[in-house]
Parts: sequence; structure tokens; C-alpha cells
Amino acid sequence: MSRTIYIFLAFLTIFISSLRPEESITASRRNAIVRAAEKAGPAVVSISVISTRVVAERPSFFEDPFFGEFWKEFFPPRYYRERVQSLGSGFIIDEEGHIVTNEHVVKGAEKIKVTLSDGRVFDGQIVGTDERRDLALLKIEGKDLPVAELGNSDSLLIGEWVIAIGNPFGYMLEDLEPTVTVGVVSALHRTFKGRGERIYRDMIQTDAAINPGNSGGPLVNSLGQVIGVNTFIITSSGGSEGIGFAIPINLVKKFVPEFEKYGKVREGYLGVMVQNLTDEIREGLGYGKTWGVAVTAVDEEGPFAGKLSVGGIIEEVNGRKIYNEGEWEDVTYALIPGEEKELLVNHEGREIRLSGKASLIEENPEDLEFGILAVTVNNAIARKYNLYVGKGVLVLKVRPGSRAYSLGLARGDVILKVNNTPVNDVEELKKALKKIKRGGLLRIYVDRFGTPFVVTTYGYR
Repeated sequence: MSRTIYIFLAFLTIFISSLRPEESITASRRNAIVRAAEKAGPAVVSISVISTRVVAERPSFFEDPFFGEFWKEFFPPRYYRERVQSLGSGFIIDEEGHIVTNEHVVKGAEKIKVTLSDGRVFDGQIVGTDERRDLALLKIEGKDLPVAELGNSDSLLIGEWVIAIGNPFGYMLEDLEPTVTVGVVSALHRTFKGRGERIYRDMIQTDAAINPGNSGGPLVNSLGQVIGVNTFIITSSGGSEGIGFAIPINLVKKFVPEFEKYGKVREGYLGVMVQNLTDEIREGLGYGKTWGVAVTAVDEEGPFAGKLSVGGIIEEVNGRKIYNEGEWEDVTYALIPGEEKELLVNHEGREIRLSGKASLIEENPEDLEFGILAVTVNNAIARKYNLYVGKGVLVLKVRPGSRAYSLGLARGDVILKVNNTPVNDVEELKKALKKIKRGGLLRIYVDRFGTPFVVTTYGYR
């Protein structure tokens, strides 16, 4: 060690020892976590949402264990609308007043109030939402707005410190300071199936406490940069048990321009189907690597048509090794049209690189008199909605009070057959329904999230 370093250390020791005890303690209290919270906290907002829900009311004798079902035949429920308030969090991402939060925080909103940590209250407007990825972009009109710095979620390390900031239980409506909890990055690339078509992929897991009302708030690194959107917890008690999940901020950064321009996220499609490599497949192909997925189908209208062959092994996507189908889904489920992906493919022992730009998934749903909003299922639609079948007609929405509603059809059902007539597209469904005679039998065969299901009615009208 050089003489200069010794002199520096000696002066540093003298300086530290010269501090009064209380000064030393104060200096140590202002650690990286405190500085990060001070940096990110002002941009965190509380979101109050007013919405209306439909409530069914029945007389108390419906609860009778013996005659409850009998009385339901004669006394249908009385429905009424009820206004409810829900709370969540969000964070401001630019000086124009754009705010990121979860879609489930603002779902069905009729009125949105946004409260800043400085006490200002604004009306919030929805710019765009994406139910499938549970993200929403709001906007407020204001000046001198605090703005959060967005980080890079691809650079996260398991074990690094993170901070969850938000509005648990609506505290910011009473006390303007957001709540801060601290933890570490517990795991990366977690996947969970949500309700309906919602699926959470590539999630950040943390043990920082996330409680009701924290949804939509930022997950921040020790530099004060937002690296995720706090979204949900796994709990048996209703409160935080140290298993929380956040959407990576890099996904948000990709979706914000889509929200601003289209009000939604357009879906991109590569048109490539894959399967996991078993030991038998590896042995048969003479493939010795522990990663890779086998190509089982290539859409003739997709961006890799004529480039990629069935039987090839995809080893990497944009430099990231792919070990299984789940990891392939992670890198392809959030594609937007025009996004380019480079594949490293092993074909018959020869490695080649192939590039393709995601094509647009066009839905063109139709609103049928029968009471459903429907779209023809193709490979792209099946992939987007995580369907278990590759043909038929997908029910996107069921109109309350319609014939489809009374039959018990539900969103997410795939209609495969009407009576004895197979249904491959919306036009075939409309023709099949027209053939049903007034007062006749109607039997609809559907796939409901992978389970065969039949709805039947007599006296169809």
C-alpha cells in the first residue's frame, strides 16, 4: 500500500473520530434507502376510484339449507346498482402528467381523483389500459409536477435492496406522505395465471411488504429509480406475508407509447409454436445442450414463414437463452407490431441467426344479435388469449339480459359446435343460429378454459 493511501486513511480516521456521537449517528441514518425514498416519494400518488357494481338481493329464506333452492324458482333476485369507492397507487412518469398504475385499480372507473404528496388533488383521465398485462396510463393536468426516474428492470440482481412505495389502506387521503417498505429482489421471471385471459409473466418477486392500496405504486431500487409496478401478493391472511410481485418497468416503457397513440396495446405475433425438449428428443436429435425449445409449427402468414423450419431448436432470443416453453412465452407474450426479435436456431447441428418483425394480430370482433361480441379463432388469437383450442369462435363479451346470457355462455368460451353443425368462424356461427327453429332445441358445445362444456335450451326464440 502506498504512502499516499496511508496518509489518506489516517486523515479519514481523524475526521470520523472528531465527529460528535450524535453527528455520526445522523450521518449513518441517511443511508441509500432513505435517499432513494426521498427521491422517488414525491412522484407517488394516491388514486381514488368511484365505480358502480350490480348487487343481487334475495330474501333471507333463500339461505334455508332445505328449501332455499326451491324458493329460487319462484322469487328471482332483485338487482340494484351500488356506487363503491376503491383505492390504489400510481406514479408520475413525465411533466405532462402521465401516471402509471394497474388496470385493476381503475377498472370500471366513473370518476378518478388523484392526490399528490404535496396535497394537490386532480381529476384523472384514462389514456389507455391493457387488461391482459394489468397496466393502465392516466393523465392529470397540472404544473410543476414531480416526476419519477425510470430504471432498467433487465439489470436487476437477486438479493439487491428494493423499496415498495404506495398508499396502503388509503393512508394518503389522511396523511399525505406515502408509505415506504423495504425488502430485496427475491426472484425474477415469475409467471402466474390470472383471471380470464390475464396472465402475469416475467414478474419481479420481492419480500418488501405490499398491502391493499399499494397496487400500482412503484417498486424502487437503491438509486431511487422505478424498476417495477407493485401489482399483487400471495397471502393466506389478506395482508402481506413477504411474497409480493411487480411488473417490470421495461414492459411499462414499451407500452406507454402504445397507450398514448392507440389507447390500448396492439398485439404482435411471431407465428412460431414450440415445445420443451425431453431427454428422448435431445438424444434423437443428437443435441447435447441443456437449453433450447423445439419448433413444432410455423404460421404461413407469420414473420418467420419461409425462414424457420419445424424441427429446428431455438436456443436464444435476442441473446437470452431459452430453457423451456415458459421462457419462450416470457419473451414473446408482450410483443408489439414491428418489434424485432433475433433467434439463434440450431438446425440439424448448424447454428443460424434469423430475424423477424412481429406482425399485427387483427381481431375485427363482431357484435351478434345473439348477445355476444365474438371473434374467429386462429393461431394468433389462440396465442393471445391462451386458448386450449386453435379453431372456433371466441366469446369476448356477453351482453347482460341477452339470449346468450340466459344460456350461461361466458367470456372466454370458445364455441365449437351448434347442435350437430361444426363452427369454424363467426359467419358459420351466424348461419348455424339462423337454422334453429323458433321453439326448437339449441345445444352449444364450447371449450371453457380447456374443459368441454355444453349449454342447452329448449324453446329457443
